[in-house]
Amino acid sequence: MTAKEYLMRAWEIERRIERKIAEREALRARMLSVHSPQITGMPRGGKGRDWTDTVAAVIDETDAINAEIRELCRVKAQVREAIDTVEDAREREVLELRYRSYLRWEEIAVQMGYDIRWVYRLHGEGLCHVKIPKEENE
Repeated sequence: MTAKEYLMRAWEIERRIERKIAEREALRARMLSVHSPQITGMPRGGKGRDWTDTVAAVIDETDAINAEIRELCRVKAQVREAIDTVEDAREREVLELRYRSYLRWEEIAVQMGYDIRWVYRLHGEGLCHVKIPKEENE
């Protein structure tokens, strides 16, 4: 695993969490729109809809999101530790802004007051200086 792949893991988990939250919200919206009572004044026959399966799906999705959040916390700690192994403060700052704050290159350049090409250079150098735990490289 390259240093870049190692540092990108938290970003990827964040995106998965966002997708799962969107899926859960879609399920909730579907549940509310399908199962909302409509008051028309007209008598209705039959029994009401059973929305147990939909509620169970929302709960399952929430559990999956919570598991992903626990994994994200673990990976973010690993990313922080890996970035902290970089000695040069400028390289470390670029890596932190990119892989911990998820800023775009342009935003990093503006925040640091550097030309974007210099940010790319610092990023490349920083990646070379990141120390990834041996168990992650196997």
